[in-house]
Amino acid sequence: MTTKHPFHVIEGSQEQTNTAKLKQARKANPAAAHPFRCHRCGGGEIIETKVGMIYKNGKPQGGTKQYICASCFMKGERVVLA
Repeated sequence: MTTKHPFHVIEGSQEQTNTAKLKQARKANPAAAHPFRCHRCGGGEIIETKVGMIYKNGKPQGGTKQYICASCFMKGERVVLA
């Protein structure tokens, strides 16, 4: 039977990989603000819709919020942006 070597900690840290460096850089520099545009027509008019809302005690509650393009909606298309 072989003898097991004792466990010891190696001092120092492992060199960072490229993916770890990229993740740290993205956390340090968040994305800049930019206009909200439709990916289909390029329009900037946005409609906020809520689906599944209920009235409780005279106030609207709940629902799922979606942003759709107003230009595409007028053409009969429902393009969900976010």
